[in-house]
Amino acid sequence: MTRPIDVGDLVGAFFGTLFVVLNAGLLGAVGHTVAAVLALACAATVVAAFVRRRRAAGSSGMFPLTRSYRVILAVEVVALFGGTAVLGRIAPQLSVPWVVLVVGVHFLALARWWLVGARPFGVLGAVLTLIALVGGVVGVVGGPASAPVAAFVAGVGAGVVMLGGTTPRAVRALRI
Repeated sequence: MTRPIDVGDLVGAFFGTLFVVLNAGLLGAVGHTVAAVLALACAATVVAAFVRRRRAAGSSGMFPLTRSYRVILAVEVVALFGGTAVLGRIAPQLSVPWVVLVVGVHFLALARWWLVGARPFGVLGAVLTLIALVGGVVGVVGGPASAPVAAFVAGVGAGVVMLGGTTPRAVRALRI
């Protein structure tokens, strides 16, 4: 049995969609629009599955907001805003890969200290970290002119992975 759709899936679908919508510009106007519509459709599917579960179970599917969760989230927020502020001035092409790296490390931390042994978080964190590093290499090798490519690799890559982790389960949940 698969894990039911919960609030974490809503968060993942939202940010996955945001990554795609904000970073798919290299696809051109039509491609960007298609990617955005597909991402929004995925997110809508997750929302529909969540609403259906909530109505059936009477539960919001909320995850435990423990001290370790709050600490991890606080560190993530500081790293996101602090890192992007610094990178925006010295190497703007690394801003999106940085955001994806922080999100990836955040999932690794969640798997280690929040939901200990949560394999899906560990796998997601590792994949997002790898995508961020590839986007970062593109940004370093290509210099400032590579910003759109680095953003596409890291941002769209992260969005696809995040939506790909939530949407299939949401589709299965809606079929039941």
